Amino acid sequence: MDLRSHISFKIFITLMMTIFLLILIPLTTYAISLELNDRGEKVKEVQSLLNKVGYDISADGVFGYRTKEIVKDFQLNNNLKVDTIVGEATYNTLIKMAEGIRYTVKNGDTLYDIANKFDTTIESIKNNNNLKNNLIHPGDTLYIPKTGRGGGDEDRIYANIIHEVQRGDALYSLSKKYGVDIKLIKEANNLNTSDIYVGQNIVIPFTNRNNNGIFTLREGVFVWPLQGRISSPFGWRTDPITGSNEFHQGLDIAVPIGKQIRAAYSGTVVKSGWMSGFGKTIVIDHGDSVETIYAHNSKNYVVVGEEVNAGQIIGTAGSTGKSTGSHLHFGVLVDDKPVDPMQYLP
Repeated sequence: MDLRSHISFKIFITLMMTIFLLILIPLTTYAISLELNDRGEKVKEVQSLLNKVGYDISADGVFGYRTKEIVKDFQLNNNLKVDTIVGEATYNTLIKMAEGIRYTVKNGDTLYDIANKFDTTIESIKNNNNLKNNLIHPGDTLYIPKTGRGGGDEDRIYANIIHEVQRGDALYSLSKKYGVDIKLIKEANNLNTSDIYVGQNIVIPFTNRNNNGIFTLREGVFVWPLQGRISSPFGWRTDPITGSNEFHQGLDIAVPIGKQIRAAYSGTVVKSGWMSGFGKTIVIDHGDSVETIYAHNSKNYVVVGEEVNAGQIIGTAGSTGKSTGSHLHFGVLVDDKPVDPMQYLP
């Protein structure tokens, strides 16, 4: 090899080494490693990703003690090295999980079932889909964050199921499928007959097919206490007896005397007896400062202190107290203040 060739070869080797180093340096220089007291955009990115997969954390760009504890929890739940440092393994796992899953709701699905299926939480699903309550419908598309945090008993909030009627469905088959009495399904949907049609959304009410969950006042939480014509809604009206303008604090449902009344939700009977103006009345405490009232009854079947289930028969309708005809006065109290029951009925 002559001198010129030798120099050219050395230049070539030097050039290749330089290119190799230029490629290698970014890999080492930008390898992620974030820990307590770090600050900046990368910390903010990690916090945003943690929030996206279901952790309650704000992206302020400061790796404080809360961020440290959440990183620790994330590492524990995902079989990562628990060092509270966001290294490459933790960061890459976080990015992969933040991609999430698109899931189409099927007949019979509840948020609890979906959370368990994908090992996430109900609150994470609600937050990522901007859901204000626990009601979902067949055909809905949900973004499911892959939190790996599990549902857990604390998420056992049983909402009513919404079933979209398919060809071949009947109330009998739905009753068998979900383990709910046909009469209760009819009451929950205010159905006068057993006729249902394809595409109809049928509420399958919460009953003891599940263990009792945590009560949360929300849309559709109550089942109809009985079926009938609404003769007087919640709000201002002309009193049928005095003729004066008064505020009606419940919902009047006109029915024949003796019509069975069902508990709108599980709870404890705190009143069963005569109330001035209301006649024979039942009051059920559901927890969370929420009570339901069933008034003007002909008979009360339950006593104070008795635990009742959603859909359980608690009495019969009548016209006792201040009444112009047989009906049920159904009321909802929140912190002892009346609210419109229609907000919480299917």
